[in-house]
Amino acid sequence: MKGRKERVIMMIKVLFIAPYPAMAVLIDECKADAEDLDVTVKTGNLGSAVPLAKRAEQDGFDVIISRGGTAKLIEEVTNLPVIDIHVSGYDMLRVLTLANEFPGKKAIVGFSNITLGAETITDILEFPIEVFTVEKAEEVGPLIKDLKDQGYSVIMGDVVTVHNADRYGMEGILIQSGREAIFDAFQRTRTIYSFYQKKQTEIDLMKAMLKTAATDLVVLDSAGGVVYEQWNSISPSIIDISTLLHAEDGGLNSHGVITVSDVMYKVKPSVLTNGGRKYYLYSFSKVERSMDESLIKVEHVSQLPLIIQESEQMKNCISSIEANIKKSKWALIGENGTGKGLIARYIHYMKHGGEGLFAVAVARDFLKKSEVDEDIKTIYLQGIEALDFPEQQRLQQVADYHCSIGINILFSVQSDSEGVFDTDVARIYLPPLRKRNGDIRALAAYLIADSNQRFGTSPIKIKEEALDLLEKYHWPGNVAELKAVLQDAAAAEKGYVLSTELIGPLMESKISSELSIPEDFLQGTLEEIEKKIIRKVMEHEDGNQTRVANRLNINRSTLWRKLKN
Repeated sequence: MKGRKERVIMMIKVLFIAPYPAMAVLIDECKADAEDLDVTVKTGNLGSAVPLAKRAEQDGFDVIISRGGTAKLIEEVTNLPVIDIHVSGYDMLRVLTLANEFPGKKAIVGFSNITLGAETITDILEFPIEVFTVEKAEEVGPLIKDLKDQGYSVIMGDVVTVHNADRYGMEGILIQSGREAIFDAFQRTRTIYSFYQKKQTEIDLMKAMLKTAATDLVVLDSAGGVVYEQWNSISPSIIDISTLLHAEDGGLNSHGVITVSDVMYKVKPSVLTNGGRKYYLYSFSKVERSMDESLIKVEHVSQLPLIIQESEQMKNCISSIEANIKKSKWALIGENGTGKGLIARYIHYMKHGGEGLFAVAVARDFLKKSEVDEDIKTIYLQGIEALDFPEQQRLQQVADYHCSIGINILFSVQSDSEGVFDTDVARIYLPPLRKRNGDIRALAAYLIADSNQRFGTSPIKIKEEALDLLEKYHWPGNVAELKAVLQDAAAAEKGYVLSTELIGPLMESKISSELSIPEDFLQGTLEEIEKKIIRKVMEHEDGNQTRVANRLNINRSTLWRKLKN
C-alpha cells in the first residue's frame, strides 16, 4: 500500500552455547519465534565453551546465552553480557517426576542455579531426594563417588554431573531446560542488550571526551590491572604501568615526570569511583618548555624528604624554613655537601604538598632561556657564584617575574655575599656536618638503610666504636662525604655490622690525605713547621682543641703548650 512504512527490526546477534546437544535442537525450534534475535547455536560445556566465548566479540556477537557452570565460566573470559538460562520450576518438576519412579536412593548434584530451586520443590512435595550444591566442576567427581559409597544409585544434575554418574556406574538424569526457560532467556537478552547499548553509548561518548582531554591515558583498577587505555604519541610498551600504583597499599602515585624517547611527559593522576570501586586515571602530556632538556632537570617530589634534625643547628634550620614558608624567593646558604638540594625539595613539598613539578637548573643556563612548563612550581638554581654582578642583577629580575606568576625560586650559594640577594629573600643557613655532630648517629643509620635498600648491601647497623670514629672526624665534605664513606664501607662488608676494623682504615686514609704537607710547610725550622701544621688542623676543626688533639694523637695540655710557645 502506498505510503505504508515497513517496520525496521533491530537485530541482536546472539551466540547461544548449549551445554548438551538436545538443548541445541530445542533452541533451533524456539528461535524461529524470536524474529528480532539472530541466534547462532553452538554446543560446548564448561572448558570446551571458553574458546567459543573468547571469539564471540571478535565475530560480532552482541550477547552470549548459556547455562549454569558454563555461563559462569564464560563471564570470566568475555566483555559481552552473558545470560544464564534459569532452570524453571517446570524443568525441575519434570525431572523429579521422572526420577521418582526410579528405585533406590536419589540425589541432585549441581551448581546453585539448579539446587536452590530443587531444594524448595523437594521439601514442598516431600520427595525423598537429597540436594548437594557445588561451586566448582572439580568438586562433582569426588562428591558423586562418596554418594555411591553411601548407597545412592540415581544422580540428577547438569552435564558434568551426568558424565560423572555414568563414570561411576550410576544412573544419571540430565536436568534439561525447556521452552519456557529458553524464551525467558530470550526476553532477558532483549532487556540486558538495551541497557548494554545505552551504557555503551555513554562509554563511547566518554572515550570521545577523553581523546579531546588527553591523547595518552590509562585507567587502572585497584589491583593495577588495565581497564582502559589509549595511546597516540607514546608507545605503551615503553610505559612501566606497575610503577603507577604504590605496591604497598594500592594507593595512588602522585603527579610525576617520565622521559620517553628523549621527550619529557607529565603524568597526572585522578581517582574515579564507580559502583563502589576505585579506579585510577593517569593522563600523559608533553612537558612544554623552551629550555633544552640538557639545561634543566624536571622531577616530581612525591613525598616529604626526610631531614635528620637531632641537633639544635638543624632544628633551627627547619624552624627558619617554617617561619618563612609563605615566601617565594629563597637563598639556601651552606658549604658543598650540606644537603641544599634535599632542603630545596623539602621546601617545595612543604609549600605544594606533592602537587606541581620541581626543576633544577644552572643559573647561567636559566638566564639564557627561562621559560618553563606551567606545572613547574619550584626552580632550584645552582652556580650563582659563577655569575658576574650584572648577571646576578638580571637573575634577580627574572626571579621576581617567576615569583609573580606563582613559581618559587630557590638559590643555592655557599656564602651570603653582600648585595647578591634582596631583602625579601628568605635566607636559610645549612650548618656544616662538623657543627651538627649530634646528627651523625641518625644520619649513619639512615644512610646504611638507604644503601641496603638501593644497592642490596648487607650491613644494617654500625658498632659504637666505629660510630665514635665518625663523630670525631671533621667532615670537610659534609653529609655528602659521610654518605660516600658509608656506601664504600657497606659495599665492602659482607656481614651485617660495620665495625672499627673496616671504618678505621677508611678514616685514617682520609685524615692522612688531608694532613699531607705541601712544600711551603717544609720551609723553616722544625718548630715553625709544627706550628703551621697545628694551625692548619685548627682551621679544619674550627678551633676545637679536643678534636685537634685527637687528630694529632696528643693530649690537650701538650697542644695548649705548643700553641702558647
